[in-house]
Amino acid sequence: MPSSKNPYDAVVIGAGIAGSAIVKALKNNEISNFLVIDKGLGPATQTSAHGEALCHPYIGRGASRLQRLTFIAFKEAKAVWATNWCGSGVFHLPRTQDGFDKNIMSERLLTQGFNSEMAKPLTASEAKEKIGIAAGGTFFPEGGWVNLQQACKDVFEELLPEQKSWATEVKLIQRSKEGWQIFGSDNHLIATSKRLFLASGLGVKDLAKSAGIELPLKPVRGQLSRFRFNKDSSWDEAKPNVALSGKAYCLPPVNQAGNRAYQWPVGSTYDENEDDLSVWDKSHNENRTLIQEMFGDRCDAKELKPIEAFVGVRCVAKDRLPVMGPIKGHPGLYALTALGSRGVMWSALACQMYSEHL
Repeated sequence: MPSSKNPYDAVVIGAGIAGSAIVKALKNNEISNFLVIDKGLGPATQTSAHGEALCHPYIGRGASRLQRLTFIAFKEAKAVWATNWCGSGVFHLPRTQDGFDKNIMSERLLTQGFNSEMAKPLTASEAKEKIGIAAGGTFFPEGGWVNLQQACKDVFEELLPEQKSWATEVKLIQRSKEGWQIFGSDNHLIATSKRLFLASGLGVKDLAKSAGIELPLKPVRGQLSRFRFNKDSSWDEAKPNVALSGKAYCLPPVNQAGNRAYQWPVGSTYDENEDDLSVWDKSHNENRTLIQEMFGDRCDAKELKPIEAFVGVRCVAKDRLPVMGPIKGHPGLYALTALGSRGVMWSALACQMYSEHL
């Protein structure tokens, strides 16, 4: 709970991947008089409990703002989350194989700033030999995934007990002469701070509203299915040896020693304006259908048996871009939210931004 260091130089609400990035930035600026508040019993208890967050640059039809930002953010992610980086590349498949041309894709990538070492278009035959799947697409050799929960735990394990306040729900924030005041569920004052960082995902919307600020945020439910398939199934011969992205994404299937079955994380659904955290059978079916479409008729979706799932609620803004930085007209108040499906990249970009500008 808050210590005698109150008022603080900074308070961070939220201990997921966004809060972790802010803590890194505070430490980069040698700010130690801060407090992190989260309603969970520890870090990364909600959407950031995700253990398989894929990361690779975005390919657009042109050099859009989203494409340019993800190009920069990907490089930052490799540095900021280096100790938690996994994988040996990501192979991205277009939504349809019709019209995919290796030479045309090579030219498009060059116009978007990629060189041949960063992104490599592959024909179906080349992909079969290198990746294990007979489909054309673009291989990102430096792509991979991050265990968000472990990344967050690593950050918060380094903090002193007085810098963390778990099982603490914030209901109200307001500006005073001393700084930003943070109030709990029974209207008691938790802390006062010169700087307040809102990093609790969709919860940022209600906290901002309590200070008279409207943010255009909405929930998007996502379900990641973990399927099982047998070694003698149609998926055994087609299984990829790197992570894939496209209509769905998946990591390489994992086989436990001596087991005749593989486990395979596949997802994630994109259920707009839904915040139900229960497991849906229809989401399993959707993930099965999407991965079937990526692999084609050579594989039978019925052979994929769901064994468990991870469900999280993403927070997104109308333009699908993150909300990060100071909130205009409210000195000392900052936000990092609306990370959507790119939490690894956007959090890393924000970490570097806050490190330079605090």
